[in-house]
Amino acid sequence: SLGLVGSEMWIRDRLEAAQTRLDQIEYAGDRLQKLESLIQKQAEQTRTAAAKLTQARQAAATALERQVERELRELSMPSARFRVEITPLGSDPGFQASGADNVRFLISANTGEALGRISKIASGGELSRIMLALKNLSAQKPGIPRSMVFDEIDTGISGRTAQKVSEKMAQIGQRHQVICITHLPQIAAMADSHFEIEKNVEENETVTSIHPLSEEDSVRELARMLGGAKITDSVLANASEMKELAQVQKSARLK
Repeated sequence: SLGLVGSEMWIRDRLEAAQTRLDQIEYAGDRLQKLESLIQKQAEQTRTAAAKLTQARQAAATALERQVERELRELSMPSARFRVEITPLGSDPGFQASGADNVRFLISANTGEALGRISKIASGGELSRIMLALKNLSAQKPGIPRSMVFDEIDTGISGRTAQKVSEKMAQIGQRHQVICITHLPQIAAMADSHFEIEKNVEENETVTSIHPLSEEDSVRELARMLGGAKITDSVLANASEMKELAQVQKSARLK
């Protein structure tokens, strides 16, 4: 009958499941040994790959140190020393997804200063220039996004240093789109296009707006940065000259 056939099928399925479970129990030790052997083999392969990565990092670190120090000299940090510290992880199993090393950047910004972690000893202006140096070097490598954003890169700098920073950003701009938020006229003058960002209160709500500036408005905004609230003809002339000189500098770099 149908009931009998169904019962036989159920019994057969239960028997097969029990046999499978029994096999798993009987051969669990063998499987565990194979898995442990596989894990050990893969760990050895990972350590070998991590050792090669460490060697590559050490070789690259020497070149990076020279390049960053050269960039920093161009950014008015002539005495800066930059080092890449590579140390073993030390904990078991001795490696992680990024390799077998701890990597830290160390800096000595002034003559006679000991090397230390950038986050601990660099001032705001020094930090801005170190970041810009690293960004400029990374921008020269393939695979870097075509757009780069600098939010107030002018922190803690002014005068000739600000001019050097603007020239370095213009250099990056030859290969990438650079978007920069700045309050310094030396940096703003180097831009190809200007946008003004404003905050206004509308119906008890703060609204941020952005709009492009014409050539004339760009000069006026540079003058405001230079002269404050009162913009005289002399300040306007100074702003116009600053913008013209910046364009001349960019054109000279492109030749």
